[in-house]
Amino acid sequence: MLHRSAFAFTDPHLLVAPLDDDDPNVWPTSADLAVALRDDRYVVTDVRAGSAADAAGVRPGWTMRKVDGVDIEARVMELFADLLPAPTALQRTYAAILAVNGKRVGDRVLEFEVDGARQTVELANPRELARKVAKMEPLSVEVRERVAIVRFNNALDRQETIAAFDAAIREHAEVEAMILDLRNTPSGGNTDVARGIIGHFVREARPYQVHEIPAVARSTTVPRRFVEYVLPRAPFFAGKVAVLGSRWTGSMGEGLLIGLHAAAGARTFASDLGDLLGAVYSFELPALGATLELGGESLFHVDGTPRGDYVADVPLASADRDAAGGDPAMAAALAWLAAQR
Repeated sequence: MLHRSAFAFTDPHLLVAPLDDDDPNVWPTSADLAVALRDDRYVVTDVRAGSAADAAGVRPGWTMRKVDGVDIEARVMELFADLLPAPTALQRTYAAILAVNGKRVGDRVLEFEVDGARQTVELANPRELARKVAKMEPLSVEVRERVAIVRFNNALDRQETIAAFDAAIREHAEVEAMILDLRNTPSGGNTDVARGIIGHFVREARPYQVHEIPAVARSTTVPRRFVEYVLPRAPFFAGKVAVLGSRWTGSMGEGLLIGLHAAAGARTFASDLGDLLGAVYSFELPALGATLELGGESLFHVDGTPRGDYVADVPLASADRDAAGGDPAMAAALAWLAAQR
């Protein structure tokens, strides 16, 4: 009951563990489909690139009908049974996301409506992709027409990511522009790695995010808010910088995206992000044999915008895949860079 009640807050960083095989996969780390409630229909809003859903041809705009033979609305209400008599649209959306991404063990059978016809697909568990990503190198680099595309592989919590990005900057110093792809950073990270990356794009100390700790004000009546700065790191990259984000840009991935925008003047191309609260704290509940994890800080863009409300310079309806199976974020960034020449 406590585990399911946490879902009502629609924050992936609010979690009651340990998790059982029958519990929903953790969004967005072990997930490949984003959906939203629109006019009483659950519509696919994005599909994670390189996932089982992507390989099966699932695309934004498809309407969800059933999960493992059960109507999607029934699965949504099942999650909140005995907890919420009338879940809000946001809560229903969150529950639907958990439902379509399956349980922690086992495949999924999903039924969609596409152009008025029903279509059923069987998909592998998205935890398989999460395990695959966890074994990847911290980042990969591709060069297209003097543009270095750096894709981070959910390793913003690994010290080696700093060294890997340092090496990428040195090796590709001659390129005209960089695209930093944060669409595969759904979880984890720390500010040391973020500052290590942003430092290559600033010439002086620059603010990159604002922290507020509500617990301090609640316990002392004295509010605490502070600005975090990033310092320059050699070598400096002077070219144009574009940053890509999607629903699989979460936690420190979100902080890095808004930090590059704030401190380095990078241009951002993104859909809605993961919307994870920051600074996760863990509390043992010995009487239950459980652990409670929750975010303990409110985080803001340096202009005062809450991190979860940030809108990219180029806002996208979907960022990983469009209705035709294309890569909308990458296409938009490359088009912008071409126009700058």
